[in-house]
Amino acid sequence: MTPVRRAIVGIVGNDVPRQLVLASGGLPRRITGSWTGAIDAEAQDLLGAADAVVARMLTELRSGHVECDALVVCADTQAHVRLFYVLRSIASELPLHLLDLPRAESAAARRFARSQLERLAAFLTGIGGETIDGAALAAAGSAERDLGEALARLRVRRGATPPECGGSAALEAWLEAGRVDPEEAITRVDEARVDVPVTAARVHITGSNHPDPALYRILEEQGCVVVGEDHDTGEGAWLGVAVDAASLDEAIERLVDLHFGRVGGSATASSADRARLTHEAALRSRADVVAGVIRDLDEAPAWDLSDQAAALAGIRVPFVMQTRLRPGDEARAARDLGHRIVKGTASS
Repeated sequence: MTPVRRAIVGIVGNDVPRQLVLASGGLPRRITGSWTGAIDAEAQDLLGAADAVVARMLTELRSGHVECDALVVCADTQAHVRLFYVLRSIASELPLHLLDLPRAESAAARRFARSQLERLAAFLTGIGGETIDGAALAAAGSAERDLGEALARLRVRRGATPPECGGSAALEAWLEAGRVDPEEAITRVDEARVDVPVTAARVHITGSNHPDPALYRILEEQGCVVVGEDHDTGEGAWLGVAVDAASLDEAIERLVDLHFGRVGGSATASSADRARLTHEAALRSRADVVAGVIRDLDEAPAWDLSDQAAALAGIRVPFVMQTRLRPGDEARAARDLGHRIVKGTASS
């Protein structure tokens, strides 16, 4: 018997509870763009001054290279919001939904977050075709938690001494986990195992998110290993998380709790919270250095630099960044970053 095809729900951003997508009968597929993909001139004109990675997303969506039956765009960056309104303005045939979750918790913010997730659930039900009830939530939650356990195993492997999985393989596993069903994702995550030289400099990555592992690979070629990151396409992705609930209303209430309990990306979290996250992650992974790049027009991560530098200085972890990275300069910047990291760790 031929299995029924599940509706593919494209996701831009990091705020969608995957449990709701799975419970509705849909298959969540995160869209991240790329470091070096083509940018269509018309797509760039439509977006105006926006992060190049988002311009590449729009290029892919307009060209039909992204397979999805509907698209949920999170309002977790201004570039994502701009992408949503551009897609709506060009009368895209793709069903679109904007998820706008507040960040600072209050009674009013919780009411708004609940209403946003209720609207999301209604949209997903119309796409996936299944009623989101207790049984569906339980099955989706079990699958998502199993994925979370696989990701926890991956964290242990990449944090080992020496690491049992390099950074590019780990990031690829994280990205793939957001694009395929949980069962296949678990297989791919558990297969992410790569021998790493014991002499490799241990690097924690912060700054702009990484839509693909290209820059991680360049760092590896220069003698580094990425042992962790706090951007939202890697370990900061909202993956492997689920709630126990007998009804949709109960699930939404508990998902609201989870939402307000996590530290979001630079565009939505305070610099103090972001610095605390970087500090804790660097200690946990025993990083020799914290490093990263910030793309031009992805301005929010730059707001965190001062607080991050102060937090890392307190534990004597070097902090190396490349800022205002323009399209076409990615490889050079990564090579320069790798050189500075290896030179600094060798002389320390």
